[in-house]
Amino acid sequence: MKKASWWPAVIASALTLHVVGSLIVVYLATSDPSYAVEEDYYQKAVNWSEKQAQDRRNDELGWSLTFAVTPPTTPGEHPTIEADLAGINAEPLAGAVVSLETFHKARSEDTIRITLEPSGDAGRYRASPAMRRNGLWELRFTVTKGADTFTHNETRHLFVEGSWQ
Repeated sequence: MKKASWWPAVIASALTLHVVGSLIVVYLATSDPSYAVEEDYYQKAVNWSEKQAQDRRNDELGWSLTFAVTPPTTPGEHPTIEADLAGINAEPLAGAVVSLETFHKARSEDTIRITLEPSGDAGRYRASPAMRRNGLWELRFTVTKGADTFTHNETRHLFVEGSWQ
């Protein structure tokens, strides 16, 4: 009888090991900061025709948005984004609200949302978002002026850390 009494312990140990291993795998899979699901992805898919209409509206408006990112010069500061907004005849567009949603491609769960403030020059807007790593960034600008809305999305390799690093 003693010989057969160790089988239940082996089976219980195997089941326990399996459950613990599964819990560890689930934890590792869900805590990875480089993995993220696009926010409201289902609603964006349902509203695909609205996105296409916005793209057509962008073309109709003829506005353009260009931007540059300047790394900080001292530790503890954030990089500066300067965006230039121009109308159909390349005239600067002042008085708009420029919003930015951005994230590093390796940490897409860490989305930064910020509103750029008007700078000294007409049509120039500036902000210092807390961007902390060099690499590939997704930048999604939304510009509102009166009843008009313009969007500009761009993926760009950026250097956002200072030269001291």
